[in-house]
Amino acid sequence: MQIRSRLVAVSFAVLLLLPTLDQVVGVSSWFRNTENRQLRRMPLLHFPHVRQFVIRFDRYYKENFGGRNALFYVYSRWKYNVLGQSPLPEKVVVGKNGWFYLGNSYNRVVDQHRGLVPLSDSAASLIADHLIRRQQELAQQGIKLYVLIAPDAETIYPEYLPDHLAQSKEPSRLDVLKQAIAKTTLPFIDIRDTLRAAKRDHAVYYQTDTHWNAYGTLVGCAALLNRIRQDQPTIPLIHVSDYTIQQRSGMSGDLTHMLTLQDNITEKVDYAIRPTTRLASRETASIPREKIAFPSRRFSGSGSGRLLFIGDSFSNSMMQYLPAYFHESYFVRDGKLDAETVRAERPTILVLEIVERNISQLATF
Repeated sequence: MQIRSRLVAVSFAVLLLLPTLDQVVGVSSWFRNTENRQLRRMPLLHFPHVRQFVIRFDRYYKENFGGRNALFYVYSRWKYNVLGQSPLPEKVVVGKNGWFYLGNSYNRVVDQHRGLVPLSDSAASLIADHLIRRQQELAQQGIKLYVLIAPDAETIYPEYLPDHLAQSKEPSRLDVLKQAIAKTTLPFIDIRDTLRAAKRDHAVYYQTDTHWNAYGTLVGCAALLNRIRQDQPTIPLIHVSDYTIQQRSGMSGDLTHMLTLQDNITEKVDYAIRPTTRLASRETASIPREKIAFPSRRFSGSGSGRLLFIGDSFSNSMMQYLPAYFHESYFVRDGKLDAETVRAERPTILVLEIVERNISQLATF
């Protein structure tokens, strides 16, 4: 009994010390954190604010203790492979047939599609009024404003959502905003129906990522350019048939990386898309920006007009196609309209792109 008790005590002490030892020695350092968020840094102790230090250190240690990533790696595989559930349901929703979706920690996107976070008519009117003021300000400078909404994957592929997260049959937040903007002259490009029609031929979104794939991007760019061309006939016409589309094996997306499942799950379908026309573009500059990890990028193309494109992460893949249809293009990752950038670039066309789940941010554009 004494030997057994001592073994238990020693084992318990070793288990208590393992996280600290691992943090110092780095035995499990090859397990990387993939949660797609900024982890807290070690706080500094400032006397006499000891209590605040203890609180901050507790938060820091919970995110950075030794072996945490290795433990989550094991837990994630057990939760997904054995129970068929998401290890982080608030971040990633596990759907049907290998589909993954963003969870509620991203602007309550799941609740939005379930109709639990409706957009009121008054809020939609405020957004519309704000965008009209922006449109008028830009028009005085000879700039045409276009607003493009990139749909959520839940909107285009609702059939693969879990049954308990079925979409609401009530008008969506985007429907309400679209009705408000329809009373104005603002070019508002809603490509939901276009993408739904296109998915009959090819997949338009990644199954393991938050974004549209190369084909979905091409369809979105075609819809945007064909709307711009109604006002700017000199912009070359774009057709999906102008490109060769070849299917290829895909990589794992950001959603599976968040769950550390990227080694086990990859995209079933991806595409290599190349133009068949003479239109071409080249990147001429990449400009770093303070406080933003993504640089602004400048392109020279064989089309006409000057494009200023302000968008989110959905705009990254759009750089593959759009610059060829303009003489000059400047892409900025931002959700704000910077007057100084507009004056410096002197665009003829300004496109604001935003993903569906963040349309409320249009009120501050």
